Amino acid sequence: MKALRIKWNQFLELAKEQSPREALLKSVGTYFHLNRVVVPVYNDLTALKQDVPEEGSLEFVIVDRENADSVTSMNRIVSRRLKQTYNTQSGYYAYAVVANGEIIGDIWCASPEKVKRTPIHHDLSWLGIECGEREAYMFDMYVAPKFRGKVVTGFLLGNALGHLKKSGFHRVYGFYEKSNLPALWVHRLFGYTELQKRKVCRVLLYQKSEAIPASEPA
Repeated sequence: MKALRIKWNQFLELAKEQSPREALLKSVGTYFHLNRVVVPVYNDLTALKQDVPEEGSLEFVIVDRENADSVTSMNRIVSRRLKQTYNTQSGYYAYAVVANGEIIGDIWCASPEKVKRTPIHHDLSWLGIECGEREAYMFDMYVAPKFRGKVVTGFLLGNALGHLKKSGFHRVYGFYEKSNLPALWVHRLFGYTELQKRKVCRVLLYQKSEAIPASEPA
């Protein structure tokens, strides 16, 4: 039921931001797609050297089970607020950017230390990734529409990677869709290494993927 509420509010928010038609097409595309190409990636945190410039108007915070209730009112976007409750109860935690008392962007993280099940996130099965000790998986990055751009995205991801390194993590995984050019450039900017691309097919709850041979054009 919580997952349905999240999806419904995501639909309403996208319909308001773009159009009902675009929202419908994206919602349908989430559950029905064939041969969508995704690019699994990882960042070697032991080699991370990038310094994140300070932004006086932005604050970096960590949201987990311990403080989720106290920061709920800071999340003005309904679907992200619902997801915050759902995810923290599942053992995930978020890195977030706050401006003027409002969470304007976040990215979620799963690690074996916090999530006591295998795999620690369902994405990892179809991405062909095994997340081991001192490794983590970051997923579902979101920045509110009016704040999208290099400054907020860079501040969020740069601080998240830096915090993971300071916390003793050696590697962090993620992925992006090949057709998402902004995501491609963000991952390259922050030194991610691409793993073998995969074709993903999904029909409702059924989902499978297969690795794309290096010799095959993706």
